[in-house]
Amino acid sequence: MQITGLEGRMNKKTETSNIENKTPEKDYVQIAVDGWNSSWEYASGAYHQNWQDMADLYDSKRIMVGYNGISDTFVPMSFSTVETMVAATAGDKPLVEFMQTKPEQATNVEVLNGLFSYYWDLDNWTNKLITHSRIFFKIGTSVLFVYWNIDHPEIKVVPLRDFFIDPTATILNYQNARYMGYRFLADIDTLKAEQVINPDTQEVEDKYQNLDKVTGGYSSGDETDKEYKDTHMGSTLSDEAQKNQVEVICYWTKEEVWYVANRTTVIYKSKNYFKERQQFLGWENPEGMYPFVIDSFLPDESLLYGTSVLQSIAKPQELLNDLTNQNVDAVSWSLDPVMELDPMYASYIDKIKNVTGAVYPFKPGSLSAVNKPMIPSNAFNERSNIKNEIRETTAVDEIIKGISSPSRTTATEVKAQVASAGRRFDIIISQMENGGYYRLAKLVFQLVQMYVTQPTMYRVIGKTGVDWQSFDPNMFKGDYEPRVKLKATLDEQKNKKMRDLKELFTSMLGNPYVEQAALTRIIIQKAFDLEPDEVDMLMVDPQAQTAAQGDNKQKPEKTPEQIALEGIAKSYVNTNPDVQAQLEEMAGLQSSVAHEGAMQSLASQHVVDQSQHGADLAVHFMPPQAPNAQGMPQGQPTQPTQPMPPTGQMNG
Repeated sequence: MQITGLEGRMNKKTETSNIENKTPEKDYVQIAVDGWNSSWEYASGAYHQNWQDMADLYDSKRIMVGYNGISDTFVPMSFSTVETMVAATAGDKPLVEFMQTKPEQATNVEVLNGLFSYYWDLDNWTNKLITHSRIFFKIGTSVLFVYWNIDHPEIKVVPLRDFFIDPTATILNYQNARYMGYRFLADIDTLKAEQVINPDTQEVEDKYQNLDKVTGGYSSGDETDKEYKDTHMGSTLSDEAQKNQVEVICYWTKEEVWYVANRTTVIYKSKNYFKERQQFLGWENPEGMYPFVIDSFLPDESLLYGTSVLQSIAKPQELLNDLTNQNVDAVSWSLDPVMELDPMYASYIDKIKNVTGAVYPFKPGSLSAVNKPMIPSNAFNERSNIKNEIRETTAVDEIIKGISSPSRTTATEVKAQVASAGRRFDIIISQMENGGYYRLAKLVFQLVQMYVTQPTMYRVIGKTGVDWQSFDPNMFKGDYEPRVKLKATLDEQKNKKMRDLKELFTSMLGNPYVEQAALTRIIIQKAFDLEPDEVDMLMVDPQAQTAAQGDNKQKPEKTPEQIALEGIAKSYVNTNPDVQAQLEEMAGLQSSVAHEGAMQSLASQHVVDQSQHGADLAVHFMPPQAPNAQGMPQGQPTQPTQPMPPTGQMNG
């Protein structure tokens, strides 16, 4: 048994009673199928092929081949363009700040901002939004489905091929469309196991009804996004994997929601989750909403689907591929040329091999290479020109991609290129912040208002580590408008802030009318986002600094004579009395009489030491003597015998 917290958790009542009601079931089936078919026919006319072409360009697959040769090279400019734009706009958590719309509302929205950040981490929205942004740039339109799962919101990226909507809707008014929804494939046993809790009886009940009328193995003929991509890649599911497969169409209006299995049976039906929840909470004007976020790149006011960033460079990309393949084939021809043979040696054709050192019994010139013209130098230049045109079209320059600029490019030119690309990206980022990201933040806030009715705890990660704070929904009544800032916007604001602080510090440094300590405190705190107590640890106390400077001023500088006397004093203690007397005279002092007595004592001691040293030497060189009866040596010591010099060195 599996209890789900998806859309089924949003309902106040179970669906058993809802299925048996106002309109016959066959009408609901027909409405859902007609809505799907209408949207499918509209999109399949041109959009499906266009989406696949843009996806192929991203995947380095040819869509418009102008030159069929030996080589099949694809220059991945399309891939690098999309990935550069994704890296510039996604990959980090945006800053979402909610703002009150009425004076009586709470102004401290840090708790609300922190709750949104907590939900972002809880469902790992960073990775999901990276996928969303990649689809957004690659094929021009991306769809998110937002729902409440037990105690937090979750989002799902809906494949555009599986999404359907009223064909008369446009990007500016899609929230007022007559209907919209999506379809998915599911295992019938999984649907049978999915259950919900009845809020009235608090009992667990099956979420889907009438599943006994549904059989697996259904195929509609309208391939889902997964089926189409698997087929496009040459991969298919086995019959065993498809035998329990069920197609489910989720059909939404602002009044009701129902699911149709295999386009024959209604298995789920309810009021619009949001309207039903608002009625349950007693809102004054309950209204239904769509939980879908549609984000379009380069939107048109009369259309729903946007244009891919690759649309404008598709033909230049394929022309670049053609020229590259021609160039590669020409080089291959030069390295391994086509040969021509005299017709009289036609019988040798099967025996001729292109190997080094081969010898053939032909007349000279009978076997020779076919002459081809030289590769024009403009071929390489033309390829470089096409690459530059692609970069100019998309504003994704080499410098923006992280490639070092050519040595001939000056710093002024580099700054101009970055500034130009920055202005182009600013428009794209502003469009994303005020488009899909704004709608996502707005929808999450509406879900919080409807489903967070009791104070709840949420996690906060700050400088001190992990902390938990309380969110009280009673503090945030009414409507709050989100203001979204992507990482690129935050980085630009930080750089501008650093430039302003640098100019402020440079212009005010040393100004007698500006308190320098306060100026330093402001620069440190604002430039590095430090807390006031952290700044206090870095700053020096002015009073202590003044006192230290005063102590240094009271000590006069030493004269050369004083420095010399200090050196003399250090060497005075460990010197002989006569040297001490000389040092005293150098210092201008009268030499002490005690130095003379000390010198005489040193001289006497020196004589005694020398005598003792001579006696020690005599004993050392004395020859051994026979002892007398008392055991003492006899006779006087004699001089040691001088050794004889070697032969040939006799003294004259």
